[in-house]
Amino acid sequence: MALLVCTPALMATVIVQKNGDVISGRILQERKDRYIFQSPYGKLQIAKANVSKLILDEKQIELQDVKYKDQTVKARLVAQDDKTSVFLTDDGRTIRTDAPTSTATDDKAEKRDTWLFAASGMYGFSTFQRLSTDGPPGFDQAFAAGAFGAQLTGHYTFSPIWGVGVATAFYRHVLVQTVPQPGAPPDYEATAAHASVFVSPSLVVSLLGNLGSKKSAHDIRLEVQPGYSLNEANLDLRFIPPTNPFPASAAAAGKTSAFTLQGQLSYSYSLSESLRLRLGAAYYRVFYDRIFDGTLQNGSAIPGGFTADFERALKSPAQNPQIISITLGAEIGF
Repeated sequence: MALLVCTPALMATVIVQKNGDVISGRILQERKDRYIFQSPYGKLQIAKANVSKLILDEKQIELQDVKYKDQTVKARLVAQDDKTSVFLTDDGRTIRTDAPTSTATDDKAEKRDTWLFAASGMYGFSTFQRLSTDGPPGFDQAFAAGAFGAQLTGHYTFSPIWGVGVATAFYRHVLVQTVPQPGAPPDYEATAAHASVFVSPSLVVSLLGNLGSKKSAHDIRLEVQPGYSLNEANLDLRFIPPTNPFPASAAAAGKTSAFTLQGQLSYSYSLSESLRLRLGAAYYRVFYDRIFDGTLQNGSAIPGGFTADFERALKSPAQNPQIISITLGAEIGF
């Protein structure tokens, strides 16, 4: 840094020339092609073609902290290029720095939300156990529509790239089927209801580097959530029609807890600086191989081998249930 010029504080006009020189003083006369300027060197005639900037009252420029000779002084930025910045102090000193200084506007543009809270709804396909409609009693785990869910997440962002937080989600799938029976046993209607409550730590990564950005409208996020879930299943059978000696209904149930993994890919669009719309897809998998307790509950005995066959199916291994869903929600940042 170097001290260039000293001028009295009462001189409030600054001329910045195209060659980088800065002169403080006052304009005595303005002609068509030049200024007659009173400076500390006396009267100068400065061609208008050589003037880059004319500041008639430098007091209107906000004071900034500038380091000068191992001290911090208050000064106003009056000129700047890629290599140097020129400041003017209240007592008329002109100070040049070797590198540009960030302005308040630049700092504001870089501000972002560090806390992100989101709520989303989900709908998709699941592979929860349901009764097979072919052959003897048994279960099928092909993908079926009708899985609904809701999710809450909170993240602290360490940078525009990544952050960590927590997630909780709830999923439910209900499927009603009519199961035909060959021979004498009556057909029956089966309602299979599954629910899963999930809590997990969460890692979020921005693929565009705009996590929490107040400036960029678009972002693509990847979230990975390994956690723990509580799972419940209920199966209700209603015989059609209730024919003696068959009972009117029967039921089976079960509960289990298990390790669960959820992954999400979402697109976010800023509605305002801190409010964003989220649209994406989620994959949810629960790692258990059995949930029903293996006992068919009913008011009276079911004739024949129906109970034994059905309970054998209830005790059969289950494939780890999966849910693939679309997500829609909103996020607010602080």
